[in-house]
Amino acid sequence: MKVTPQQMSFLSTFLKRRSGVVIDQSKAYLVEARLLPVLRQRGIPDFETLVEKVRSSREPAIEQDFLNAMMTHETSFFRDRSPFEAVKRLLPELITRRALARHLVIWSAAASSGQEAYSLAMLLNENFREALAGWSVRILATDISEPVLARAREGLYNDHETARGLPVELRDKYFVRFQGKWSISQDCRRYVEFRQMNLLDPWQGLPPCDIAFLRNVLIYFDVPTRAAILAKMHTILRPDGALLLGGAETMLGVCDTYDRIDGVGCSAYRPRQERSIGRASGR
Repeated sequence: MKVTPQQMSFLSTFLKRRSGVVIDQSKAYLVEARLLPVLRQRGIPDFETLVEKVRSSREPAIEQDFLNAMMTHETSFFRDRSPFEAVKRLLPELITRRALARHLVIWSAAASSGQEAYSLAMLLNENFREALAGWSVRILATDISEPVLARAREGLYNDHETARGLPVELRDKYFVRFQGKWSISQDCRRYVEFRQMNLLDPWQGLPPCDIAFLRNVLIYFDVPTRAAILAKMHTILRPDGALLLGGAETMLGVCDTYDRIDGVGCSAYRPRQERSIGRASGR
């Protein structure tokens, strides 16, 4: 079963409008591979019928199935490692600065099935348990897809998933065997709050963040969408906070209201304050 260029045009336009993700005609094979299971599950005979149902806007569940199927949920524990090492370097100063408030918020902005958020929880337990004793610590984990968030809330991972990036000693320390899988311990769950969120929507109810992980997300958006998201991030991130991007992501040609944080070994940025912006622009 093949998707026609006309169907592909509609689906790609709908996907960009609803999620910001950009795909073109060359990705028709990917659309087919990801949507065929949706067609079978829903009893939809062909792509034309799917397009008609999405276009009619009368079946929100099918629209959501389409969006969920088209999202990339690639993730692993301690993925790329260097951003987590950067957090270990950044946190001591932040903890000192937050000593009076004793409140810390870390945002995992594309949490997928939870490995990033739980990796951050393990990092806090391993390196900052005593320093953060008695603090209010939140790891806010958001994603557009409710089905993958449901998996994340379960905190259950198979052997293959735990073998990807998770050291055996941390697995044995923070997981227990449950129904043939590995279940994350309450010691890590207590930090993490999962919430469904579309980055294109208004960011309502988000607390000011000390550290934000927005890794391997911007690469799926066009430049105006990247700029809009980074502008919203500027309003959420605390002035001395840190934004961590993926290794292949950059702000060059997209946004000039952040300064790169040197010496942390990854793509990390701090919001540039108005005074600095004024000097840079000659005002």
